[in-house]
Amino acid sequence: MLRVMDMKRRTILLLSILLWLTTMLSTVRAQQSCPMVKMEVQRLPNLNIPRIGHSVFCINGEIVAAGGHTNGFVPTATAEYFSNGEWHLMQMAYPHDQGAVAVTANGEVLLAGGHEKELGIGQTFTVELYNHSTHGFKGYGCLDKRRAFAQALPLDSGSIVISGNWYQDDGIELFDGSRNDKFVKPVSQHRSLPYIIRTAPDNAIIFSGRDFRAEPFDTIVIDRLKGEPFTVTLFETWQPFYNHIGNHGSCFIGDETKGEYVNLIQVMRGDSLMAIARVKGDDFSLLPTVSPIPMQSQWGRICWFSYIMVDRRVDKAYVVGYGEDKGDHRLYVAAIDYLKTPAPVTLLYSEPQDSIGRYQPVLTADGDLVLVGGILAPNNNFDASSTVLLLRVGTEKSAPQESRQTLWLWLAVAVVLIVLAAAVVILRLSTKSKRPTSIYQNDQTASLPNDQSEELLERIRHYMEEQKPYLNAELKVQDVAHALNSNRTYISNCIKSAYGCSFSQFVNSYRVKHAQLLLKRNKDMKLSEVWMASGFSTEMSFFRTFKAIAGITPKGWMAKK
Repeated sequence: MLRVMDMKRRTILLLSILLWLTTMLSTVRAQQSCPMVKMEVQRLPNLNIPRIGHSVFCINGEIVAAGGHTNGFVPTATAEYFSNGEWHLMQMAYPHDQGAVAVTANGEVLLAGGHEKELGIGQTFTVELYNHSTHGFKGYGCLDKRRAFAQALPLDSGSIVISGNWYQDDGIELFDGSRNDKFVKPVSQHRSLPYIIRTAPDNAIIFSGRDFRAEPFDTIVIDRLKGEPFTVTLFETWQPFYNHIGNHGSCFIGDETKGEYVNLIQVMRGDSLMAIARVKGDDFSLLPTVSPIPMQSQWGRICWFSYIMVDRRVDKAYVVGYGEDKGDHRLYVAAIDYLKTPAPVTLLYSEPQDSIGRYQPVLTADGDLVLVGGILAPNNNFDASSTVLLLRVGTEKSAPQESRQTLWLWLAVAVVLIVLAAAVVILRLSTKSKRPTSIYQNDQTASLPNDQSEELLERIRHYMEEQKPYLNAELKVQDVAHALNSNRTYISNCIKSAYGCSFSQFVNSYRVKHAQLLLKRNKDMKLSEVWMASGFSTEMSFFRTFKAIAGITPKGWMAKK
């Protein structure tokens, strides 16, 4: 009896080690498809005034932080520019706390709107211009509507499209250099912090996933500066990324001289999956990537907070995030080589940082990113940051890191094979015993009474159908166990007993059904969009799993419908 129990303990120990090593191997494999590269972060001198809600831009090689509010949620009508290793204070006409900013055709910077009072109360009509050659601000004119949380975008003509509002009606207006902005047309949906994207030299589209109270839309309608509103199938399954932190970044990847107006935006599937969408005119499609945008690192979950920044000189797009789990004070950057098909994704990470300010980064003349001030803690507008961090992404070198990952991959494979062989030998020896079956077999057959097993199975089915956790490419049995207040052994055994398959096979069956539903409803939907929208981690796994479950390829299945 003691000998059998000893074998059981050894078996459990070896199986636990095998599970851990398998998890580590999966992590290494994931890093192979999305390599991790250590990123240098340099602390620049602090701002003179801590800021949130300010406008940040780089012009003539100088970084400028203008307006916003400081500690206590009090607006500040000051700005500062970085030159010769220090920040120089300037006086503004208005604070433009959570206002709009745009660089005009002649190199001047337009700042417009913002909150009227402290605590983010009200909106303003105010407009002013910044002249970088004189480092001076000048109150210039008046918006057509009082606005806060608005966005502004210059057209090729030099006119600037302005839209978006906060707790007030929205509309579309144009700044053309005159003293008063001109109302163009009403909007189909009143939005806050909308995307404004050029689609032609004199045209743009405006959209957002949130209304003027930051509530999500049931159906997202896209307005045109010139033309009728429209909807796209992509937004039936994905939502445009939305964040109150700073103005939208630079997302244009086209070529105006060739008449190519193409942009990149982030889209979200709940809060657990991010992808990159390519916008060309009225066409919205997912950008195929080698691997999904990582939502966690080896240290914990990543919270992506910035909008896309594009460096067209090196054809790379950047998104910035921070470690969300307690103790992980690292900064992260997802770097996407968007011109390659599929686009490689690299995860850059920093050493732990103190007092990280979270705000929309600005791209420097050297191709690096700078975080200037910002919010110190989620939902806290009263404690502003004065820190300035230079993220050296323009000089990244990934080859050494990739080599180390390859070495670790082979070591992990070797160790897993050795432990697996040992586990198999011990299991065979234990099955020869005349004693009752092993504890592993007991878990398979007697982990739960029949009535409790049926109840758990019904809860699993209800959770999968109602919450759709399978749309998360990183879903694990532990996640389902946590959601159902159960444990992973019960979940796995329950599924295997009822369906004769593993947890991953069970989840993939839901993913294939979801993909079939998308293909049936949207016959023009691209397969690259379908697999990402259905929870698959790679295109290869989508095609392999679809054929294994449906008995036919996705294209063959579509041809029969």
